Amino acid sequence: MRKDSLNTVGKTLFNVGRILGNDYVARMFQYAHRIDPNAKLFYNDYGQETRPAKLAAIVKLANDFKRRGIPIDGLGLQMHISIDTPNEGIENAIHKLAETGLLIHISELDIALNPGKKKDFAVTPGLLEKQYQKYKFVVSTYKKRVPASQQFGITLWGVDDGTSWIPGFCQCLDAALPFDASFGKKRAYQGFLDGLK
Repeated sequence: MRKDSLNTVGKTLFNVGRILGNDYVARMFQYAHRIDPNAKLFYNDYGQETRPAKLAAIVKLANDFKRRGIPIDGLGLQMHISIDTPNEGIENAIHKLAETGLLIHISELDIALNPGKKKDFAVTPGLLEKQYQKYKFVVSTYKKRVPASQQFGITLWGVDDGTSWIPGFCQCLDAALPFDASFGKKRAYQGFLDGLK
């Protein structure tokens, strides 16, 4: 649980834990519920498919909230992954979160083709096939591992490669989404559809 928000030289900009106490996340859920009792409240985070300790901490937090009556409706996997992200980690994260009984949302899915951030990167048919397989795997695993009553949905973090956040973030070329920069359907689009079958 982060207690500090740090700037680029490590200086604390905002210490939430010191201001609100160590249970500040639970309190945020309580405050949000008080403002809008009908809102669906999700804990949404990144890296759960590649960081087992973080995944375990999130499951522990969700189960603790349920035990204490803290309002929580679901868990979100941001799922900014790549063609190299191990399938075992993806399946484990989806399965462990579903075991909480909460709604499960893949909230920011994109699948990078250039995880090494190579400057001389070029999209190839082989990379597009790997991306197809990964989209298909993520979607089919969600459908298989999350009971229908807990399936909140899958949201992509963008539509087309031309407006993706990844190139600006990594200062490299990439093509992580189901549509190319001209809104042409890529193999990834079909992978998403095939995963739904």
